[in-house]
Amino acid sequence: MPRIGSGIPLVARRAELAVLESALAAAAEGQASAVLLAGDAGVGKSRLLTELTSRARDGGVKVLTGRCLDVEGAGLPYLPFVEALGRLPESGASRLDDAMDQLRLFEAVHTELAELAADDPVLLALEDLHWADAATRDLLLFLVSRLNRQRLLVVVTYRMDDLHRRHPLRPLLTELGRLSTVDRVDLRPFDRADAMAFVSALSDGTLPAATLQGIADRSEGNAFFCEELTAAYGTGVPDGLTDLLLARVERLGRNARRVVRAASGAGTDVEHSALQAVTELDADDLDEALRESVQHNVLVAADNGYAFRHALLREAVYGDLLPGERVRLHASYARLVTTPASLAYHALQSHDLPAAFAASVRAAEQAATLLAPAEALHHVEQALQLFSATRDPGVTEYFLQRLASRMALAAGDGDRAIAYARAAVSLADDPETGAEARHELAVALIPLEYAGAEVAAAVSEAWDLVRDRPPSVVRARMLALRAREWAWYGGAGLDLGEMEQLAEQARAAAVQLGAEDVEIDTLVTLAVFAEWSGRHEEAYRLYRAAASRAAAAGAYTVELRSLKNFAVSLIHAGRFREAVAVLAESVERATAVGLTWSEYAVEARIMHMSIQFKLGDRTTTELVDDHSAAPRWAALHISAANLHPLALAGRFEEVEAGARRIMASTDDTRTIERVRFALAEAAVLRGDPRSAVDECERLLGWFAELPRAYVDGARHAGAIALTALADLAEQAWRRRDDDAARDALAEAERLHETAMAHGKYSLENQWLQEMRNPEVLCMEARMAAELGRLRGEDDVALWRAAVDAAERMVYWQAVARWRLADALLADGRRDEATVELRAAHDVAVHMGLSPLRQAIEASARRGRIAVADVEPDSEDLLTPRERTVLELVASGLTNRQVGEQLYISEKTASVHLSRVMAKLGAGSRTEAVSLAYDRGLLA
Repeated sequence: MPRIGSGIPLVARRAELAVLESALAAAAEGQASAVLLAGDAGVGKSRLLTELTSRARDGGVKVLTGRCLDVEGAGLPYLPFVEALGRLPESGASRLDDAMDQLRLFEAVHTELAELAADDPVLLALEDLHWADAATRDLLLFLVSRLNRQRLLVVVTYRMDDLHRRHPLRPLLTELGRLSTVDRVDLRPFDRADAMAFVSALSDGTLPAATLQGIADRSEGNAFFCEELTAAYGTGVPDGLTDLLLARVERLGRNARRVVRAASGAGTDVEHSALQAVTELDADDLDEALRESVQHNVLVAADNGYAFRHALLREAVYGDLLPGERVRLHASYARLVTTPASLAYHALQSHDLPAAFAASVRAAEQAATLLAPAEALHHVEQALQLFSATRDPGVTEYFLQRLASRMALAAGDGDRAIAYARAAVSLADDPETGAEARHELAVALIPLEYAGAEVAAAVSEAWDLVRDRPPSVVRARMLALRAREWAWYGGAGLDLGEMEQLAEQARAAAVQLGAEDVEIDTLVTLAVFAEWSGRHEEAYRLYRAAASRAAAAGAYTVELRSLKNFAVSLIHAGRFREAVAVLAESVERATAVGLTWSEYAVEARIMHMSIQFKLGDRTTTELVDDHSAAPRWAALHISAANLHPLALAGRFEEVEAGARRIMASTDDTRTIERVRFALAEAAVLRGDPRSAVDECERLLGWFAELPRAYVDGARHAGAIALTALADLAEQAWRRRDDDAARDALAEAERLHETAMAHGKYSLENQWLQEMRNPEVLCMEARMAAELGRLRGEDDVALWRAAVDAAERMVYWQAVARWRLADALLADGRRDEATVELRAAHDVAVHMGLSPLRQAIEASARRGRIAVADVEPDSEDLLTPRERTVLELVASGLTNRQVGEQLYISEKTASVHLSRVMAKLGAGSRTEAVSLAYDRGLLA
């Protein structure tokens, strides 16, 4: 594994580096200054300074470096200056016994640095000032206080966590802080996303996402801790790091060490009174011990008492406790804590299993009430682990499995939700609980596209259990779920009237039973039926009313379902701006009610990004917001969605690496669908049309196997496939391979028919609704135009229709404009082509669409059209003789054959071809021919 500062790119320090480089640039202009670079041990001060010194050397700056050492009073005066200058200048005195001699030395150092800076700027970098001797501190103050017009920058680093209240560096920092030539840069730990990026770089991207998250969390953003934990992946705190951390504790007095060891067992912040009870120290001794621990930066004051300055320090201290010491410590805390979560932790660690079980159940229920599903899941899983070892007659395993399923689903961990729901089904022992468990299983399975058969079986079995029973909430829930059968089976055989009737029955039963969440859920379903019947405004009112009522009633999953359906309906109607607002509201609401990573919330995030991108409001540099805290299922979904803009940005290596990682981690079909779309787009853009067609074939085959239709997905796959096949046909024509071109057309016609047929077998009302989707119409127009290109008839009218169909989808419209411009150029309509190319180019530049921008610029050069700052090709780029040679090479002739045709020598023909290749920037004759066709130099 690479070490910090040796091969790892600088992560997340742009702002701090900018301050340092700005100071260096000012010094080069004669404005001398000093920068104090402060931060905790291991936070990355040396790495940042290494980056600065490397850039400074590259820029012609003279770099002098020195370092202070922790010599514990042995005394190495002026050590960093000796290192930096090679030796101290001759001061004229043989000894430094008095102030005058020292002043002469200081003046000599100041003069030498000024002379060094006379020819080139100088960067004086002094590290670890917290270990500096008194003489070094005095010399530094002397130099910095005399900074003026020298071409000199002084950068010093020191550890903030080593500066206890009586540290000798504190007075110097106070003095330096008063000087106008001194700036201070505080280097903070990485945030979570940057820590994960750093660990990923350390491990060469080989660690799974969960491990990256774990290391980032434990390190709390400290770069050195990240490195040590990555190197020791799979263990606790590494031995070397433990020794380093414990060294700080060992310097404390006896009572302070006692307090620190007691605090390590608290797990979180510890109150003053709890520490007094556990350590049994009197008030004065405890205060003195705490004061010492805080002054030496082992503990820090927190809102609820005291906490360790760093979690890894707590881990190291806790790991150093003897087993019996730990048990006694946790038993003491268990007698003091008041919350179920704390009691569950301490009771388990002190081996009081009955108390741990009861507290875990209470903690899970409390966390669920407080809208913290991830925490609730943790506690209920702990209770399940203890269930066989202890019994509570009031708590059944069925109850725990159901609670675990609900909390996993709310936390965004669909796989675990399904597993727990299946376990609950096997434990149900009466019709009501059996139906209840199957209902939860079906709800957990619905997001999985391939699980339609299992959903149908669960719903059927549940209905059979309660069909003939008296009215109940469970029975009403099953009626409401049966009314949504299209969600797992969208076949044409469904009876829309029957499903609507089931929804009305469920609503009536829910009203009678006072089950408000079920009643509101049926409103969402009825809104869908209103939409399918063409009553769109009524559907919008129902969605909005359902969302408002669900929020008021605390039925948050129903609220998110309503908002998602509302957004989809607006998208189908082409009301994209309104859809963006609804999706933003959905994400905000999900976060507010603890459902941040639930299925509805994750899909809302992805849709929000996707629509903003289509509208041109988001560029390829703006991916879905930070999801480093997301559980595995949600993180994979979002990562897969992020691959598409990466592909359009031309970041193909990142797309391929991400695709490999995601597809090795999941078999979730929706996630893999997004990955395959990104791979297909990337293949087209990087000039590998065959791979793009293969990916689209897989997508279309998968869509055909799904129990319900995905019209937009099928049309999108068809459009990519036809684009790739048109590229293949053009390549075949250039090679004069008519057979290959005809094969590409035949394959395109087959795939076009497949894509257009998809969805016709589905529920008619649903299919008609999807056919309103502007993206479906956009892709159909694009396929029609690509078919024209495949037939050698780049039809202006068809591409104009594709531009019009993409009216509100900026990216797709830019692609269509580019193709339209090519068709216009072929038709001799250069002025119209200029308008289209410039409009498309503006979009490509704004959105960071590098491959599209390059393609547009190539078309502009071919058409000799100026686009932005891209100059068109000159009319005489190739001489007549060079053009003739190139035409003969394109026809397949060798250099000798070209020479024979033109009555010149083979060597002369080779020289002409070499000049052509140089002008075109080609590395081979084949590439020269291809580039010439791309640039319109060959017809």
